[in-house]
Amino acid sequence: MRLLKVRAYLKAAHFGPTMLITAISFFLALRLWWEGPAYVIAFTVFLGQILIGWSNDIYDYQDDLKHNRTNKPLVAGSISVQKLRTATFILLPIAVIANLIGPLGLQGGAVYLLGVGCGIAYNFYFKFSPLSPLPYAVACAALPASIFYATDRTPQLSVLAIGSLLGVAFHFANVLKDLSQDRESNIGGMPQRVGKKWASIIALVLIIISVLVFNKEQVSQSLTSLEGVDTELSSIFTVGGDRPTFVTLPAGYSPDRPAPLLIDLHGYMSTSLAHQRFAMMDSAAQKRGVIYVAPDGLRDSQGYQFWNASKACCNFNNNPVNDAAFIQSLVDEISSKVAVDPKRIYVFGHSNGHFMTYKFACTYPQTVAAIAGLAGAMDVDPQSCAARSPVSVLHIHGTNDEVITYTGGSIFSNFYTSSKQSVQRWEVIDKCSTTAETGKAFDLVANLEGSETIPLIYSCPQSSVELWTINGGAHGPALDSSFGFKVMDWLLAHPKK
Repeated sequence: MRLLKVRAYLKAAHFGPTMLITAISFFLALRLWWEGPAYVIAFTVFLGQILIGWSNDIYDYQDDLKHNRTNKPLVAGSISVQKLRTATFILLPIAVIANLIGPLGLQGGAVYLLGVGCGIAYNFYFKFSPLSPLPYAVACAALPASIFYATDRTPQLSVLAIGSLLGVAFHFANVLKDLSQDRESNIGGMPQRVGKKWASIIALVLIIISVLVFNKEQVSQSLTSLEGVDTELSSIFTVGGDRPTFVTLPAGYSPDRPAPLLIDLHGYMSTSLAHQRFAMMDSAAQKRGVIYVAPDGLRDSQGYQFWNASKACCNFNNNPVNDAAFIQSLVDEISSKVAVDPKRIYVFGHSNGHFMTYKFACTYPQTVAAIAGLAGAMDVDPQSCAARSPVSVLHIHGTNDEVITYTGGSIFSNFYTSSKQSVQRWEVIDKCSTTAETGKAFDLVANLEGSETIPLIYSCPQSSVELWTINGGAHGPALDSSFGFKVMDWLLAHPKK
């Protein structure tokens, strides 16, 4: 019985459209951020959409009753108007607070709530007006705008235009099934005024225009890499051929002074921009005078970006791509265009990207001075790493990582090393001392109290190998704002000798 009540409340929220908007918000957040905030944003957007659906069913109850719309829970008697009204009043402050204090922030949350307000205003006023497309246009532009603003970015007009066009198209298409009944109830929105034939044509035309704008304006690109870079302080150019990658030169770059280079690698299912928002290595590179590159992996059959880093992670379709060679080609191309210090080339990665840092160091140890990574590992087979020259290695891992476990594990029966096995592998390659020194604990994660990270340091003749253990750290921890600078400073302190 309780499950039936839950289903009734969800149905009253117009579950299909609500989940569609929620899925779109998750997609946008995932492209612009990493997966943690994306899930939270999708949930807060879901709350706002429930308010719109519930208010619609409450207001339309008498009309739904008149037309015997028994598919509506209120008409079917699954829930009462009073109970749905009470639930709406309870949810309203929760949804408002969640959107304002969540990842969207005050500005992004306020913009999204403006869209929710438009949806509610449509229910109570605009559905009777020839201006009925207006709240749809504003609300569907507010959704992507809120996520852009939350990441300190200004949305392109083309992004807002596509949101508005698709919103209005949805409005015209959504009312087609009830058009004749709406007219009987004196609902006089624009679709009801133009009739079924023209409403269908308008919806189709708007969708076609949206697709054309998307392709012509390259909106997809605005959802990946270039936005968010401080172009006033840096220069940007593209390398990578058919896998275009933006290169950011730091402020004050001079061709007379070769600069360090950092290749920054995202995790599986993530993107370059989402990874930048998570690890903040781009800001550290800009402040420390480092050339910064954040490439994107290829997409697998599920549409997720990956690196072909090891048997364990994360080339699940056995794609023959050679990502180590791709990264080396980026280094070569960048070095041919700007002044790169060959003794200060570094790679950092998270998760699958961390696996890839090991793969690159094993394949091209003569290129990279030092690698650093969070929540990754190596294949257990020592023969999988052919490196014979030293590379400085920093391995960072949380003890509560449930994705790539600190103590080692497997993915689809392909085993990967523990954190200690990973650094011990390099302790052998780099001819370090077999005993390690425990350093002073420090803070690396914002939501863990105290100095939760303990460094384990191996002494090596031409390099350094370290393990930073985050006690209580998860796979994607809430990194402290100093994380990027701590890692960058460690890398810069270990040039090629």
